[in-house]
Amino acid sequence: MLCGSTQLWPQPTGPVTLGSKALTFNHNHFKFESDVAEPAKVLLQEAFALFNDNVISLVERSDYVKEKADLTEFLIKVNIGDAKITKLTLQTDESYTLVVKPLDSTISANITAKTFFGARSALETLSQLIWWDPYSNEGMLKVIKGATVKDKPTFSYRGLMVDTSRNFMSIDSLRRVLEGMAASKLNVFHWHVTDSQSFPLEAPSVPLLSKTGSYSPEMTYSPAEVKDLVHFARVRGIRVILEVDTPAHVGNGWAWGPTKGLGELAVCINERPWSLYCGEPPCGQLNPDNPHVYEILEKLYKDLLDLSDENEIFHIGGDEVNLECWSQHLQKSSTVYNFTDLHDLWGEFTVKAMNKLTAANAGKQIPHVIIWSSKLTKRPYITKYLNKSQIVVQSWGASQWSDTPDLLSDGYKIIISHVDAWYLDCGFGRWRETGEAACDPYRPWQTVYNHRPWQQQYVNKKLILGGEACLWSEQFDEGSLDARLWPRAAAFAERMWSDPQIDLTTLNIQEDVYTRLNTHRDRLVKRGLRAEALWPEWCVQNPGMCL
Repeated sequence: MLCGSTQLWPQPTGPVTLGSKALTFNHNHFKFESDVAEPAKVLLQEAFALFNDNVISLVERSDYVKEKADLTEFLIKVNIGDAKITKLTLQTDESYTLVVKPLDSTISANITAKTFFGARSALETLSQLIWWDPYSNEGMLKVIKGATVKDKPTFSYRGLMVDTSRNFMSIDSLRRVLEGMAASKLNVFHWHVTDSQSFPLEAPSVPLLSKTGSYSPEMTYSPAEVKDLVHFARVRGIRVILEVDTPAHVGNGWAWGPTKGLGELAVCINERPWSLYCGEPPCGQLNPDNPHVYEILEKLYKDLLDLSDENEIFHIGGDEVNLECWSQHLQKSSTVYNFTDLHDLWGEFTVKAMNKLTAANAGKQIPHVIIWSSKLTKRPYITKYLNKSQIVVQSWGASQWSDTPDLLSDGYKIIISHVDAWYLDCGFGRWRETGEAACDPYRPWQTVYNHRPWQQQYVNKKLILGGEACLWSEQFDEGSLDARLWPRAAAFAERMWSDPQIDLTTLNIQEDVYTRLNTHRDRLVKRGLRAEALWPEWCVQNPGMCL
């Protein structure tokens, strides 16, 4: 900690001053003071308990508390400007100032922030200024002797998406995802909770979706579990966005309509040959011809809003609609359509779904509705069907594609998820047959870290809300979830929080970044995450010899 690199991850954006000495202490010396009012007070108390747990995770021998330490008290004072703010929005001020000062046998850490979310980030930074020194009295906790950190994020939307439909992930495994996000100061957990393979979410208003669509009764998420996870995330400075993708990427869970007198809710379910009707098996798309579909969507959207306690941002999906599927269905339909281009049917479906979302939100329009980039988000359809004052496009195409600059030129807000840099599931070959997959090769952490698309000559860069790394689950389950994400998602996190400059000529990454990221990876492991190794231990023990 005292030898060169600050060891902070992500790197603060403001001035940092660190002392050159350290003091020993034990975790029983912590004293927490704050006069913050409700409702932020409760969140802050929980956040301090988490801070304490994170420090204890560093301890390698429990009897160290018997040793004489330099400090007798470690005082942490927190001041928050607005105690009423307990939910993240795109406008939430996450800035903070942290000042650590020693005085005789005590040390104080003073945190000043506008909101709870800034204070929580400050506690995370403070925990990173503490380490376990195995050479002091056979092992002691140490804290840096004096520090000042001023910090705030570059982007307000710093997301991580995990797909739990293709392979089910337990709530415990998702908690580990959130722990890693909190340590890395990511603030949006985009939960792609359903897809055509399974519908594991128990929607109170439409219970048949999970009853008929989950892999098993045990592989579901109850409303209580979802709400608990949302609170778990909030204490860690994270908002949860639940996505039920429509009108495509549905199937299992939507086949019960005829038995309940509602007609076909979805078409092309499990249709073969699948390659004609969807991007991967099994196929399925909502039936745009059935009015009951829109009634169910309103109920489902109301459930999602309630479960996530989120009404500023909503994700409606909108990815990879297969027009051939709808074309085959409409040939059998008695409804007369005048479409010469089925993209117009797709556009009308989206408008109807958006109206149902507004109805589900008690008639109030959701300020930001996210939709995946697609043919519908290109001209002429985007300006015809998607209102730029409300729509946010998640641009997932390759960075050299025209999607991102075109969307910005058209005045649309975007979230960047470029497949060639921030899709963390790529690079493991095909899962259906041998050979390379469509999105190969693997994205090492250096590729994730170096991706800085806004450095290109984009117009309207202020419309970039942030970015999101994505992890689709065709080829992993919770057994390999941690290693797929970490430390690569942490590399993404520093890009989104700090956005450090990079050398576009060489793309060389400084040794300091390797050192700090490896320290952060070790930190995650101590907190219970099974993060992938960054490099050989020899490189850690021999600084400067591996680069």
